[in-house]
Amino acid sequence: MRVFCLCVLFFLLGCDHNRIFEKHIDLKGFWPQQSAQLFEFDIIDLGTPYQITGMVRNKNTYSFNNLYIKYELFNEDSLIKTDLAEVILFEPKTGKPLGTGMGSTFDRNFDLIKSYSFNNPGHYKMRLTQFMRIDTLQDIDQIGLRVATIIQP
Repeated sequence: MRVFCLCVLFFLLGCDHNRIFEKHIDLKGFWPQQSAQLFEFDIIDLGTPYQITGMVRNKNTYSFNNLYIKYELFNEDSLIKTDLAEVILFEPKTGKPLGTGMGSTFDRNFDLIKSYSFNNPGHYKMRLTQFMRIDTLQDIDQIGLRVATIIQP
């Protein structure tokens, strides 16, 4: 009985009712600049603002302390929003990895769009492209996207 109660507790704590989409793409340790990563999701509820969050998994041997990511948000095939996000992966003064992780691999979540209200229900796409000054980034293992509703108090 005690084991059952613990399982139910972990299940309830692990549920994320706000999330409508989450996906991670394995980059196998390198991310070429011409290799945009595409995420597709559907929006149904227009009465709620959404938060769009990115995730990067990198090795501690990544050559820079930051990562620039260009994002483009599409409704069907129409571009509706684009911007450039800077993700700080390492403490600038100490070089200590930021985010969560153990050993040589760390995950860092970052805001792409803190609050966005979609005008139309339908199929949306978010394209992420690394926007650093070199063609191929080494030691980037994964890139991810999460779309969640924002709970209003």
